[in-house]
Amino acid sequence: MHSNPEDNWDSIREKIIGLGEQSIRKSYYPELQERLSELERFRALLDETNEAIFLSEVPSGHFTDVNNSACQQLGYSAGKMLEMNVEDIIAPDKLDEMRTIIFSLFDGKHLQNRKTIETVLQGSDGSQINVEMSISLVKFSDAFYTVMVARDITERKLFEDALKSSLKEKEVLIQEIHHRVKNNMQIISSLLNLQKQYVNDEEAVNVLKESQNRVKSMAMIHEKLYKSRNFSEINFAEYIRSLVSDLFYSYGVDSNRIKTIIVLEEVMMGLETAIPCGLIISELVTNTLKYAFPHTEPGEFKIELHSSSD
Repeated sequence: MHSNPEDNWDSIREKIIGLGEQSIRKSYYPELQERLSELERFRALLDETNEAIFLSEVPSGHFTDVNNSACQQLGYSAGKMLEMNVEDIIAPDKLDEMRTIIFSLFDGKHLQNRKTIETVLQGSDGSQINVEMSISLVKFSDAFYTVMVARDITERKLFEDALKSSLKEKEVLIQEIHHRVKNNMQIISSLLNLQKQYVNDEEAVNVLKESQNRVKSMAMIHEKLYKSRNFSEINFAEYIRSLVSDLFYSYGVDSNRIKTIIVLEEVMMGLETAIPCGLIISELVTNTLKYAFPHTEPGEFKIELHSSSD
């Protein structure tokens, strides 16, 4: 009995195909299954993270993938998110900044560059979320995408605002303290000045005047402090100029008779150092004006201030 050649060929072909499939299963299936398992683990990892992760096409901005955190934080389903683009989730006042960053990354093809910014995401209900977002450009095959990883920093921003408010209150309080100290010292200075009018003894008048100048030198430091920005340091060069001018006026010095030369470097000084230094300078200038130029003789008054690294 003769067999049909075509039936023999079909049988041989099936055997060849069967052997090929078995070979493929043995050689490729384990590797494919391992790769699929890795992808599933990686996907699970992305979905479990607290950061919102977005993958979008460039330049269209259309989302191609998002993780669970992104959907939960913004209040959209995964399907809805994949119908949207980047500009749909960015607060209107932050859109220009986002466009500029994405364009700069894409325009320069900066695959290794990453931008980190603080921006605001807008949820499905219109609520806004302050986030710190890392933006980077990636390339799959011949297409470019942006990967955006956003971390919710709402609590941090609230803490920062509360801290700024607290610091502002303390600044106002410190400013008010220095202002009141300065005013109290001015009152003391005025009382000493008033007392001079009822004293006939020249030595007593000089003592009162010197005491008044000492009080003024301290009051001036507190005035500089409450007018400064940090309330802890003053520009001591400016302070010396004001102090010398005030003492010259107090002793009625003729500027045409005594030439003043002031050479001062910019030196910042705290309260604890400025007050004793101010009193020393006040004493030195006072004694110079009282004893260095007797009998209305002309002269030169020179004061210098230099900083040292020691």
